[in-house]
Amino acid sequence: MAGNFNLVAFMDTLNEGGFSEKQAKALSLALVQLMDSHLLTRDYLDLRLAELKAEFKGDIATVEISMARLKADLIQWMVTILIVQTGATAVLFKLLH
Repeated sequence: MAGNFNLVAFMDTLNEGGFSEKQAKALSLALVQLMDSHLLTRDYLDLRLAELKAEFKGDIATVEISMARLKADLIQWMVTILIVQTGATAVLFKLLH
């Protein structure tokens, strides 16, 4: 990340502001270390994004399997109810005629 930071220009700005060469160098190096240790890189974000996508793909597959099972159960219940309803209608029809 420090590659995008113009260290020389920053040190010049500090020198112009009244810092000694030694102070400007120390502050600049401390700032670069801080940026390297606390700022996220694009590579890190891309890696985390890929990990999350893989995790979500697994979760989506699990949900799709669960939905398929629920659909099968629902169809089974609907067929069962249809058969019972047809039988009850046939019995009532016979009793009434």
